[in-house]
Amino acid sequence: MRLPGFERTLPMSSKVLFGLAGVLALVSFLVVRSEVARAEQAQRAAGPGVDAVVAAHDLAAGAVIGPADVRIAQVPSVYLPPHAVTSTGSAIGKVSGGVVAAGEVLVDTRLGASRFAVAIEPGSVAVTVGFGSVPDGVTPADRVDAYATFAGARPYTTLVGEDLRILAIGEPDVSAGDRGAVPVTLDVDAETARQLLQAAAAGTLGLAVRAPDTASPSPSPSPALGSVPPG
Repeated sequence: MRLPGFERTLPMSSKVLFGLAGVLALVSFLVVRSEVARAEQAQRAAGPGVDAVVAAHDLAAGAVIGPADVRIAQVPSVYLPPHAVTSTGSAIGKVSGGVVAAGEVLVDTRLGASRFAVAIEPGSVAVTVGFGSVPDGVTPADRVDAYATFAGARPYTTLVGEDLRILAIGEPDVSAGDRGAVPVTLDVDAETARQLLQAAAAGTLGLAVRAPDTASPSPSPSPALGSVPPG
């Protein structure tokens, strides 16, 4: 005896759907295999991967690199920059000479043994002086002019440094009172360093932030440091 329904065949619409599903599966397989082959071909063209030290997160210019700041990553040899650092031990304790983005390969030429080794421009010196007036929010990314104000019967102010590059800004000297001087380290030429130190000893220094592409200031004639202002 035959049970009812066992001889029924699939309707034509179901057969079409099964056929389309099979075709789509075959197409998907071929596409995936093609992409895998293309990726393997690109990897072979890029060469074998090599170990390189990369930044574990964004590093600021002048940052002293610690163990948590770097990691080892595999980089295709063709993309490895010249002088790339290949061991974390060669990077830890060094100072970054510029901003390094997370994942960027570290290179020896942008690392220094000291903060000043990679920060000071050739022919310049680093000098730290106290400023009684520093604009709120100023950072090492800003360019500044330095002015000195001399007290006395006839106080006057004069420009002692222009278009200066900031290396670091310290905390105010609280021992000097509520308005203690803010130590600012600047990258300057030797003559400007002399003027700044002389002005700091004889008067009060203040910083003015320059807008980008600001022309050099043209102050009215002022007496040389240590002289009496004109009558």
